[in-house]
Amino acid sequence: MPRLKGDTKTIILEEALKLFAVKGFEAVSVREIADKVGIGNSALYKHYESKQAIFDALVVSLKERYLAQSSTITSKIRGIDELKKQAFKMFEYQTKDPLIVQFRQMLLIEQFRNPQMAEIYKEFFVDIPINREKEIFEELQEQGLMVKGNARVYAMEFYAPFYLYHFVEHDEEKLLKHYKKHLQYFFEEHFIKESK
Repeated sequence: MPRLKGDTKTIILEEALKLFAVKGFEAVSVREIADKVGIGNSALYKHYESKQAIFDALVVSLKERYLAQSSTITSKIRGIDELKKQAFKMFEYQTKDPLIVQFRQMLLIEQFRNPQMAEIYKEFFVDIPINREKEIFEELQEQGLMVKGNARVYAMEFYAPFYLYHFVEHDEEKLLKHYKKHLQYFFEEHFIKESK
């Protein structure tokens, strides 16, 4: 197999993630990862001491990436218009970014047989987004832009489509159409209408 160009450690992570996303973490061997990268097992072990070490490095790397993207998006939210724009950006990121999609697929496969994977899935795809959105909704309520209510419940309602579409195959065009309808309903129900 021809060697890939680039940083070998990064290539190992990317190729391992692709394999994990299709077969699950448990079903993939170090040999398969090394073959996919185009190196021998001993060369792979110079970079990572085990398959678990590869997984751990993936979690750290993807968490940094996910939090950076989330922070970039949510830091710009100062009102309803920004929230609408950023909601679509985050939705697109979660449904189209290949690394995040592959990571989620792997965790979905493994979560029922591995409590660590279930906990990581919950942290990434439930706790982090819900907590960030809760903070945004608390701030928007303080600004008088949003109807007073339980910000955590609002966050759960707002995030529900992100979460639900993790589990099903979907037509992207229909998905976006349904998400727009969901957002329209959410804003009509929970935001204070400007008086003219």
